[in-house]
Amino acid sequence: MKPGVAYITVQQFCAFHHCETVVIEEFLDYGIFKVQQQSEILLIPEDQVPRIERALRLRNDLGVNAPGIDIILRLVERIEGRGRVEDL
Repeated sequence: MKPGVAYITVQQFCAFHHCETVVIEEFLDYGIFKVQQQSEILLIPEDQVPRIERALRLRNDLGVNAPGIDIILRLVERIEGRGRVEDL
C-alpha cells in the first residue's frame, strides 16, 4: 500500500452503491481499475473510485458490458488528455 493514499474495500464500495461484488470483480478482471490486496481484502485507492463509478453508470444506465466499458473509458481519458495513445 502506498503511504498517504486512502483506500476503501470493495465491500464498502458495493454497499454504498448498492451493487454486487461480482460486478466490481468483473471490472477488475478487465483491468478497468486497479486495487491493492491486503490478505484476502481488495482495497480500492481513492483515485480509482470515480473511474469505477463511471463504469458502474455505463453498465447500469446504458447496459454496456465490461469490455465495452474498458474501451469507452480509455477513449474518454484520451480525449481528456489523461491517457496515452499506446493504451488503445
